[in-house]
Amino acid sequence: MKKWFFIVFSLYMINGFAQNNNVQQTVSLISEDSLVNYVKQLTGLHPLADGTYIKSRYMGSAGNSLACTYIKQKLTDWNVAFDTMNFGSTGTNIIAKIPGLRSDKVIVYGAHYDAVGSNNPNLIYPGADDNASGTAAVLEAARVCAGKQFPVTLHLIFWDEEEPGLLGSKALVNEYLQGNKLVAYINQDMIAWSPNNDSVVEIHTRPNGYSVQLANKVVDVINKYEVPLIPVVQNPGDPNSDHGSFWAQNLTAVGINEIYNGPKMNPNWHQMSDTFGTFNVNYFYQMAKLGTTVVLDLTYDSLLLGIEDKALQHQLVVTPNPILHTLNLSGVTTSGILRIYNLQGLKVMQQNYTSNHEVNCNQLQKGMYFIEFINKEGMTFYSKFIKE
Repeated sequence: MKKWFFIVFSLYMINGFAQNNNVQQTVSLISEDSLVNYVKQLTGLHPLADGTYIKSRYMGSAGNSLACTYIKQKLTDWNVAFDTMNFGSTGTNIIAKIPGLRSDKVIVYGAHYDAVGSNNPNLIYPGADDNASGTAAVLEAARVCAGKQFPVTLHLIFWDEEEPGLLGSKALVNEYLQGNKLVAYINQDMIAWSPNNDSVVEIHTRPNGYSVQLANKVVDVINKYEVPLIPVVQNPGDPNSDHGSFWAQNLTAVGINEIYNGPKMNPNWHQMSDTFGTFNVNYFYQMAKLGTTVVLDLTYDSLLLGIEDKALQHQLVVTPNPILHTLNLSGVTTSGILRIYNLQGLKVMQQNYTSNHEVNCNQLQKGMYFIEFINKEGMTFYSKFIKE
């Protein structure tokens, strides 16, 4: 029995967290056919329910307004509650809300639904990859998450007027500055172009908030759930999509997208040739699944439920406390896994720990943290500490 336990624990030490069945079950509901249909409706290849067609999603256009109505109707069909936020003279953000056991912490997943265009009605810019693809991914997340409850609240946001300067996300981002409300923001903008089936996914991050740790989390999810994509972390990442509005406020955010720049960038970007016909459909499907998997795995990995109460029991003594550079776990005489979480519940550090081992915490910002230690017998201990 002990031998088998040691083998299982060793595998656990190597792989970190196991796949979460709740995440797997929800993500398994994502349909390639549904994703494709959303894109075809958003780009005018398929009619909407009333027989009309979206010909353009250019800011202020009739097609943009029609796309907004289309998204709201889909959410209504799925019984997903949503708010709208009007800004400027023509902009409308749509904020779908999936309730969680905790409403004071929010994970946000978003994409912009507007597209480039022209005031000339004869010039049609479908905006399939940019960004009907990301919009479809967030729509499908809303469909498969409808009626479910997660540990924390999810906001699924459809941004308007990203193209003229991130206007939609800039108008709303201040809401997430209050009371340590935001755990993380996940952005998907252009997720369907994969030349030569290279399967590369770029993860854009910057040292704002805990965005670097969040990018590492995305890589962990790809490995843990065996997502058939090749992650490439871009640091510093490109700020020219809606995650950039979060970085500007020093909030935690990443962009998950296809190759943005260089010779492998989509040559149809901002052209009338950005059509569904250019899609790598399987790549698009895997990218959409990745976005939802990251969001949902983060809800269960964050340990937001009850970690404060567990930490208050002081089962684990951190020395020194407050700390300047390194910490030690006083009284720990065995090896195990050490994890550190910030106040939003986002895991910002994980490593193997042996007794009398100093942990370098220079990467942590000043503030309060929760610490979790799982020893080799599988027992879990908690505490909290302050980093000065």
